[in-house]
Amino acid sequence: MSYSTALRPNIERQNLEKVFQKIMEIALENNDYFYLIYQQNNKQTIMTESINTKSLLFFEYVDYQIKPTPGLVELDLTKESDQLILKQSIKEFYLDIDPKTTLYAKARSIYGWIFSPLKIELLTRQLGLIAIQPSKEGAQLLRYFDPAVLPILLKILCSHQKKMLLNPVNQWLFLNSDGHLMIEKNTRKPSKHFVKRLGIDEQQWQQINWIESRNQTLARYHLFNSQYVLSENEADIMIMQAFKLAESKGYSDKRDLSEFAYYSLTIHPEFIEHPIIDDVITRNVNHSLIKQLKNISESQWKIVANDFNKELERNNDGLM
Repeated sequence: MSYSTALRPNIERQNLEKVFQKIMEIALENNDYFYLIYQQNNKQTIMTESINTKSLLFFEYVDYQIKPTPGLVELDLTKESDQLILKQSIKEFYLDIDPKTTLYAKARSIYGWIFSPLKIELLTRQLGLIAIQPSKEGAQLLRYFDPAVLPILLKILCSHQKKMLLNPVNQWLFLNSDGHLMIEKNTRKPSKHFVKRLGIDEQQWQQINWIESRNQTLARYHLFNSQYVLSENEADIMIMQAFKLAESKGYSDKRDLSEFAYYSLTIHPEFIEHPIIDDVITRNVNHSLIKQLKNISESQWKIVANDFNKELERNNDGLM
C-alpha cells in the first residue's frame, strides 16, 4: 500500500474562496446571528491571535465536567476584520480535516459555523444542555458539535431527534472529510425552548460508539488511497454495514471494527468470506482480527482482490 504524502487539498485550497462566498451569501439572506464554533487547545494556529481579540463563550454543560470545552465566537460579517477571521477559520478547518489529524489524534480547533436567531448566552446554554445525554452507563458527552461526529450521527438519529438537535439553529455548516461544505438546515422555526433529552435508545448508543472506529477507517482510507473513489456518504454506508457484519462474526474491539471496515472498503464488503481469509482466521481463531490478518501476505491480498474483481466482472457481463 502506498502512503500519500500530498495534502488532499489542491482542490480544497481552491474551494476556500467558494466556501467563504457561500457563507457570505447565506449571511446576506437572513438577519441571524453568525457564530464560529471554536475550541481552544495548546497548539498555536493561524486562528489563535484572531480569537484572542474576540469574546469566546463556552458551552454550558450541566452536571458534567470536562475540558477542553468548545464555545462560540460571534462574528459580524459586515466587518472586514470578522470576514478575515471567517477566512482564517475556513483555512484552519481544511488543515484539520487532513486524515493524519484523525489518525494521530491531533487536536482540532474549528468545528463549524452556525446561523441562529438566538443570542450567544442562550445558544451556548442550549448547546451545552443537549450535549449531555443519559445512557445505561450514565451521563455521556454527545460530541454532536464535532464535524467528525455530526454527519454520521444525523444518520443514526430519527427525524424527530434530528429536529430536536437542530432546534436552536437555522443552519449548521461544516466541512466533511471530502472537503465539501455541508449545510444542515432546521426544517422548523428555531425555538428558545430548551431541549434536554433526545431519547437515544440502546441500539443507537451502540452505533454512536462505532463513530470513533468509523473516523479511523475513513481517515485511513483517505490517507492510503489518494485516488479514493468513494464519497464520505458512500463510505459511511459500507462502513456501518461492515461493523454490523464484524460484530456478527464476534469482533467487538474498536480497532478490529476499523480493520474489518477498512478492508471492506478497499478489498470487498465480503472479504472475510474468501477462502484464503477464512483459512487464516480459522488457524488463528483465538487472536484479534488485526493479528489474524497480519498472517496474510501482500501476494495473498492481491489474489483475494483479483478474485472479487473477476466475480464483479462476471456479474456485470451477466447483466448485459
